[in-house]
Amino acid sequence: MRYAVAAFLALSLSTPLFAQRSFDLNVNYVWMDPTGAGEFEDVDETEFDFDDAATGYGASANIFFGDRLSAEFAIANVSAEASGRRRAVGGGFTGDVDMMPVTAVLQFHFAPNAFIDPYIGGGAAYVLFDDFETQGISNLDRIDIEDDVGFAINAGVGLRLGGRFRANVDAKYIPLEANATAVNVAPGSGVEGRFNVSPIIISAGVGLSF
Repeated sequence: MRYAVAAFLALSLSTPLFAQRSFDLNVNYVWMDPTGAGEFEDVDETEFDFDDAATGYGASANIFFGDRLSAEFAIANVSAEASGRRRAVGGGFTGDVDMMPVTAVLQFHFAPNAFIDPYIGGGAAYVLFDDFETQGISNLDRIDIEDDVGFAINAGVGLRLGGRFRANVDAKYIPLEANATAVNVAPGSGVEGRFNVSPIIISAGVGLSF
């Protein structure tokens, strides 16, 4: 068994078996756990948090500089279920928040042209949020979550399927603390708050290398 493992590692980390890559283009199935929550103490102690992980779709492009260094640009779209409650009045509400993380990361590939290509990376993320509509429950019209910028920590593995085709499993962690506004039904009324969002994004996809 240990000889098979040693042979596998040698194959993955050896001199490239195929022509050097210059550009990858992928389409992805995306799983995201928003892991976020916030509170607005001046609005009847309104609490707001994401309930469960959600799925969506995305795409990415990866540009190679030399043999092992690349820049990946990725975008995803996920609709996450969220809920809130107002402790002072006992009201609750649920709904969905559309989130669109856009990332740009530098990646180091351990075996860019082998059958198995593990990599690590880091860079920047810009996350876009849609408004959370509460439908006027408990005199609260909506919660506006502002788009935010943060870091992105990245790791993954690619698999050469044959010819130009590749498969990829990728993970990113994006710690954020976005501003949010709880808007009351009365016109012009709203209270600012902070919203901790630290999405974990896992994507699996297929693509082409050029």
